[in-house]
Amino acid sequence: MKKDTHYKLLTLFSPLDLATILYIAISAGYFCFSTATFKFLLPHFVIRVLILILIIWLSVLGRKFSSNRVILFLRNLYPLFFLGFFYTETSCMKNIIFNTNFDVFFFNVEQSLWNCQPSIEFSKLIDKAWFSELMNMCYFSYYALIGITCIVLYLKNEPRAQKGIFIIICSFYLYYLIFAVFPVVGPQYYLSHPNSEIAPPYFFGKIMHTLITDFEQPTGAFPSSHVGIAIIIAYITYKYVKKLFFIILPFVLGICFATVYIKAHYLVDVIGGIISAPVFIILTGKIYTEFLFCKPYYGKSENRL
Repeated sequence: MKKDTHYKLLTLFSPLDLATILYIAISAGYFCFSTATFKFLLPHFVIRVLILILIIWLSVLGRKFSSNRVILFLRNLYPLFFLGFFYTETSCMKNIIFNTNFDVFFFNVEQSLWNCQPSIEFSKLIDKAWFSELMNMCYFSYYALIGITCIVLYLKNEPRAQKGIFIIICSFYLYYLIFAVFPVVGPQYYLSHPNSEIAPPYFFGKIMHTLITDFEQPTGAFPSSHVGIAIIIAYITYKYVKKLFFIILPFVLGICFATVYIKAHYLVDVIGGIISAPVFIILTGKIYTEFLFCKPYYGKSENRL
């Protein structure tokens, strides 16, 4: 009976659908522990219902119009459009269990380990406009790396490469769950002015300054999802699209430095991102292969994720 249910779910929903539905369910359940008013929580639940309706609708359309490229594109990459929302939402979730953020602890750990605050000293050590612009460009490239990598993997149109998309998206969900229960906002929000920021010199610096000032919310910093996801993307591209790996590698390395330089993360956050990346690759890979991958699903005309 369980086997039949498992088969039916995997023929109706893709592995990525199931991971997204599970994240929606877990995060919705977590919101129920909040002391916020129902009026505040209602939009979060409404949006989740709408996303679930979208998943079902795309699943039906994907089978009815299996050769429609636009529908297939949306069918397989729709989670990319919600990652920003889910990330911002963690700012509303991070203090449900713990009333205070753990930045005091992380500040003291940094001081104990390095006898300084790397996020402050790094920007002082290389106080050059061109280097600041380079670091901001690397940090900004993170957003492009996600989209480019997932689209390239999607265009390969093979289950082996499609597994890479699942690993990337599912790793985001895991980071968001950690951010929800482990509140750390990072130096840019914890430190006081002028230590909390660097002057935005040129194009990318001004973009990042605008994003952080007007659009970012004080939310999860540990472990660094910027670093963790960048490393995961590097692994995925090396395994499935090696040409792309060599193109993005300098940006991945740059992101590891940029997160500290622009004060988005503590150095220990970066270390946390480096350690968590292989753990998430193994964990999400096993979830995909052993629990969600179903050969009959890929035998249908809709042979993508």
